[in-house]
Amino acid sequence: MSRPIGYKHTEISKKKMKENHKGFSGHKHSEESKRKTSMKLKLLDVKPMLGKKHSSEVKLLMSKNRSGINNANWKGGITATSRGIRRSPEYYQWRKEVLKKDNNICQKCNNKKSLHAHHIKPILNYPEKIFQVENGITLCRKCHREEHNESNKN
Repeated sequence: MSRPIGYKHTEISKKKMKENHKGFSGHKHSEESKRKTSMKLKLLDVKPMLGKKHSSEVKLLMSKNRSGINNANWKGGITATSRGIRRSPEYYQWRKEVLKKDNNICQKCNNKKSLHAHHIKPILNYPEKIFQVENGITLCRKCHREEHNESNKN
């Protein structure tokens, strides 16, 4: 973890850091430091998981604890809704009509390969406009990615 800009270490902390970093060069640890660490772990009775495997019950518990609302990537359960919309026959028809409207050409760079139908107004914010052809624009893969990167910044 980095310190805030302008943070000054005290002379005591600088001295401690120098002591702790003696003999350290890059990411290679000396045999002496490895031995000391090993001794400390033995004294603390710490047994690392190296070479061991979790039982299936523990794996299941870990999985449950990291799923759904407990997951760092949780967005409120919108994935199932979005996936359901994008796999519907209405969506395929909408996509086909948007591509036809734009003559199968990317509206940003005039590319004719790897075309995507992009919703101008997001489907989660404007559910009433999901299948309106006027809410769609044809973009190539590169322009579509750029469009989403721009919208995520805003």
